[in-house]
Amino acid sequence: MIKHGIALALLAAPLGVPLAAQAQSATAGQVSVEIVSTGQVSVPAQRYRMSVTLTAKGKDEAAAGAALAANRARLMQALAGLNIREGQGDIGTTNSLMGLISSFAGAKSKPSFSLETLDEDSKETPQSTATETLQFDAPTRTAIESAKAAIEANGGKLDDDVLPLLTDYVAPTRAAKAAAIKKAQSEADAYAATLGLKRSAIVKVSEKQDPTAGALALIGELVTIVAPKKEGGVDQVTVNASLVVEFQLSR
Repeated sequence: MIKHGIALALLAAPLGVPLAAQAQSATAGQVSVEIVSTGQVSVPAQRYRMSVTLTAKGKDEAAAGAALAANRARLMQALAGLNIREGQGDIGTTNSLMGLISSFAGAKSKPSFSLETLDEDSKETPQSTATETLQFDAPTRTAIESAKAAIEANGGKLDDDVLPLLTDYVAPTRAAKAAAIKKAQSEADAYAATLGLKRSAIVKVSEKQDPTAGALALIGELVTIVAPKKEGGVDQVTVNASLVVEFQLSR
């Protein structure tokens, strides 16, 4: 019976390959490891998004709307002289909170109207108030300070929150992806050392989002936005890239 089993094993073995070598190859094999990695880079701001609320009054909605349109036209002309343009919606990086905020801009807001409330014994005619919120992009914070007078002169109010943004998100996003791959390589080396193997090749790179890693990256980016800036410091925009990298580990 034992002789019969050995004969079957010899028949199953490829010619010219010792059984011991086959067994070693089977046990050694190759291991693949999939790693979720997030890369992050910070880039000096290239523009600043500011929000302006305009108001105007009139005897009715039509008159208030016309007054608002006139205020808007004058304001945009004055801001253009300071190199401040109306914010345009553009697609930044989907992994960047600031890129996401930037992509929301550009849609024209519609004025809202309200009728003022007067005292019961008042003989005045209630006026209609038109309100509209506009977004502008300024090249520097200094330009924003210079724009305040023009904004107030045309019935506007500048929002306190000013967001630093980028004009080009492509290059920083690629740099963040490179950082993510480098971090993933380091993790793969750690796995390989534990298993007595070596990192041999990248099998696959995927940009599918890991919910946990993406959420943590956005939280970290939000912290950098709301954190107080050092006086005289340069505003930084944080760009994230989350990747899934699969490595092959072998002897």
